[in-house]
Amino acid sequence: FDLIIIGGGVVGCAIAREASKYRLKILLIEKEPDVAEGISKANSGVLHAGFNVLPDSLKARFNVEGLNICPTLAEELDVEYRITKKLVVGKSDSDLPYLENLLTRGKSNGCSGLSIIGEQQIRRLEPQARGKWALLSETTGIISPFQFTIALAENAAENGVEFMLNTAVTGINTLTGSSFRLTTAGSDGGTSTLDCRFLVNSAGMNAASVKSMVEPHDTRVYPCRGEYYITDKEDGKLLGMPVYPVPPADGSGLGVHLTPTCNGNILIGPSADYLEDEEDLANTAGVMAQLKKEAFELMPELEGHAFIRSYSGMRPKLFTKESGTGFADFIIEESDNFPGMINLMGIESPGLTSAPAIAKYVVEELLCPKTELIPKLSYNPRRKGIKRSSHLTEAERRALAAKDPDYAEIICRCEQVSRAEILQAIHNPLGALSLGAIKKRTYSMMGRCQSGFCLPRIIEIICEETGCSPASILQTGKGSGVLTGSLD
Repeated sequence: FDLIIIGGGVVGCAIAREASKYRLKILLIEKEPDVAEGISKANSGVLHAGFNVLPDSLKARFNVEGLNICPTLAEELDVEYRITKKLVVGKSDSDLPYLENLLTRGKSNGCSGLSIIGEQQIRRLEPQARGKWALLSETTGIISPFQFTIALAENAAENGVEFMLNTAVTGINTLTGSSFRLTTAGSDGGTSTLDCRFLVNSAGMNAASVKSMVEPHDTRVYPCRGEYYITDKEDGKLLGMPVYPVPPADGSGLGVHLTPTCNGNILIGPSADYLEDEEDLANTAGVMAQLKKEAFELMPELEGHAFIRSYSGMRPKLFTKESGTGFADFIIEESDNFPGMINLMGIESPGLTSAPAIAKYVVEELLCPKTELIPKLSYNPRRKGIKRSSHLTEAERRALAAKDPDYAEIICRCEQVSRAEILQAIHNPLGALSLGAIKKRTYSMMGRCQSGFCLPRIIEIICEETGCSPASILQTGKGSGVLTGSLD
């Protein structure tokens, strides 16, 4: 291969799509059974304006550049994206200097549409929010992080990028002529050896470990867990834009905030807890109680409303809570000792917003000087997403069902997902086949009943389409089977 990318998160998939514009033989390797199974699956989905990060940093540069790219990119990839605005709310006059500092920092970073507003304007913009002062950002938006990642990956695949899912990189050797040999292990026990001229390490939580396969280094990634609640969609009307508090002084996160989603729910979270185990995605009673407490302080109207699910994600921090630095920049650099290997580490917030700009930087500024990049005449920037029944009028549904009867059969009643949507998800361009893969592509199993109604029907459809047995169907990766046997 000309280029191998390790990691199928939003950054790895954005790099794959950007590189697919050129005549290169490209492979993306992901250890999970689908893309967007790690950091890119479990975050707030906010497209940040760029005022939270320090001036003259990579975070500031790529945040602002990425936000400017996102509207066009979302349109090309047929991904829902909304400019919502955002409030960072201070409870008292003592918070005003912090908000003014954010305003100054944002202007220094090149952000537009920032202003300080008072209590009356806060209530006018978000009637349920509570605060004395707030920083208003006019350019902040929201997007589904997993659908965005999937869209980037599927468009890359349609433009010739190969995807190797369910495959972990177990070793990397350097060869003469500045090339690399990777050994891999699949979840089925199979192994393979792969050679490439250029290697991009965008392995998220595992990026430091991957770099260690090639050379010793001092960079350490600290897992920082963020826990979330999700409200019922009925509560979505309570919130029109993300509402953030003045964040904790230790820099561990942006504070427990309220975020509307493109699907109509409200996210409450995340927490910020440093752990030793990067696989520990448990939800904990103490943190869940604290999330509610802080959320109700921002929006008392939420108290007494239903939560339909909780979940956790990990951030790859480059500092500890005790270090007191409060800020660490993205690491995006070519190895000094092994030219052709590009390492990306500590890609946390605003990594989602920054991903398109990071991809351009990696391809145009790091790869381009090392090889002749010949544009691919057949490159197609457009990808057609799955048409969602829930977004259609009754007349549009009837017209679509007349053309495709599978749109007339609703499989997931909570989210109004049709059989046609499930079928399109099963036959996705990446070949990802799990309940989680279908869930991320269709929003089925995400509603109030949390798959209680639709799960048996979805399993049945998978079996009909693929010929596999129900017991072989996984929720996500190896060992996540949902059925233990048969009563036959």
